[in-house]
Amino acid sequence: MNQELAELAASGATALVAAMGTDLWNEAKQLMSGVIARAHSSRRRELSAMLERPSTAARGAVDGVVVEYWTEALFQLLDHNPALAQDVVALASLRAPERQGVAVQVNSATDSGEVFAVQYGNQHFASGPRSRGSEERP
Repeated sequence: MNQELAELAASGATALVAAMGTDLWNEAKQLMSGVIARAHSSRRRELSAMLERPSTAARGAVDGVVVEYWTEALFQLLDHNPALAQDVVALASLRAPERQGVAVQVNSATDSGEVFAVQYGNQHFASGPRSRGSEERP
């Protein structure tokens, strides 16, 4: 049972940290706040304060140290109260909405070429890219 709780804690922590700085953050934070509120733990204030700290991770990046912190915290909460598992499963199941179709993007540039690439969005130029050399590019 402890192995299952450890895996669930790791999944929940990874989902929570991955959501930091993304559109999923408010939902992830609300789910984690619910877990903390129902935990009746002496660490309630500490965990709530950590949840309010701004993330230093880049959008969608996963900071290993922060994941370890939340994995340990979730494991302790689950170990003391296994009934929280349903709430942690909801957190671990949090995923970004699926995008339509499959995107395959291959970018390459040679001879000092430049690549301006955007996936799932639009890229607008006020004018074309400036040439590095004196001759005009086609």
